[in-house]
Order: sequence, then C-alpha cells, then structure tokens
Amino acid sequence: MVRLEEGERLPDAIEKLAADKKINSAVVLLLGGAKDGKLVVGPAKRRKQHAVLTQSFAGGHEILGIGTIFTGGHGPELHLHAAAGRGKSVLVGCGRTGLHVNFIIEAVIIELAGLNAGRALDAATGFHLLKLG
Repeated sequence: MVRLEEGERLPDAIEKLAADKKINSAVVLLLGGAKDGKLVVGPAKRRKQHAVLTQSFAGGHEILGIGTIFTGGHGPELHLHAAAGRGKSVLVGCGRTGLHVNFIIEAVIIELAGLNAGRALDAATGFHLLKLG
C-alpha cells in the first residue's frame, strides 16, 4: 500500500517506489484525485498504434485505475489505464504521458513473485510490450 501526495506525478512515483522496493512484476490498483494530466485515448490514425491521440485535463478529477508493473530497459515500468471524472465528464485512457496527484491517491501494489516476465521494445509499434518467458 502507498499513499501518493499532492503534486506527485504518475507514473514516476509508482516506478520509483517499485525500483526502491525491487518490485519487478506487480498489479497496481489506484483511486483518489488527479489533476493536470494527459491520457492516451487511442491511436491518432486507425491502424497506426505508434501515433497516439491524447487528451489533457486540468483541475481536480476523481480517478480510478488499474495497471501492471514489469521491468523494462530502464527498470520497473508502469502500464496504467485510468478513468478521470469531474461532474458529468469522464475521460478514460492510458496514463503513460503522466498526471499529477490532487490531494491523495491510494495505490495497492500486489507483487507477482517468481514471474518470468518483462517489457521489451517492440520494433513494429515502438512500445515497450510485455514479454513472457
């Protein structure tokens, strides 16, 4: 369990914690508040996954998310999908472009011990994709 504080940035805070605690594989659940963020909401063009469409949001939003941590070329990498809502407006997408904590975010990190998995650069997409084995 971790409580993220006002102004901390995702995915940086979770990846740093995972590196400090030597967590290489995990599931992450989170809820709380976010602000000043950007989510990847789809590919910019229909069949081009590496060209992404992003949507920014500002001000306090309620957030919930689920993700995974797997070690990549630069240590633990968080792949997080989240929903951020304010009033009747809801935005859902991938949080790899970053968002900031508004007040607090509570995160539950469930380590997957003994799993032989990691992230590696996929030349076709340009993404760091999960590799098992």
